[in-house]
Amino acid sequence: MAGDAEAGASVEAEAAKTDDEHRLERLTWFGLVGVLVVTGILPDWMTLHRGVAPLVAALVLFVSGVFRFRRGWRVSISIWAAGIALLLLAGFNFLSRPDLDLSLAVIVIAVFMIAAGVFTREN
Repeated sequence: MAGDAEAGASVEAEAAKTDDEHRLERLTWFGLVGVLVVTGILPDWMTLHRGVAPLVAALVLFVSGVFRFRRGWRVSISIWAAGIALLLLAGFNFLSRPDLDLSLAVIVIAVFMIAAGVFTREN
């Protein structure tokens, strides 16, 4: 019985995140929201291509994932999946439908990724 409690405590301690990991999570979430805010408040004369928002959001996620991986931290599959989905959306937007506004898709993917991280405690 005591061995099970010790094993559970060691697994929980191993899964606990450091302050640096939590800080990077918040910075990643802030980056995703920042992408949407910046692209949303630009004046009409300074509009960017509509594929820039999903492309920059994908880059934020990939940079965060690579940084975590290089530090030896666990990287959630939701980060990679959301980054790939956003990259595919950006490619679709640049190559096929440049008139399509993908801001809602970026918001949905970002909310899904953040919610998955909160519920699974992985992000």
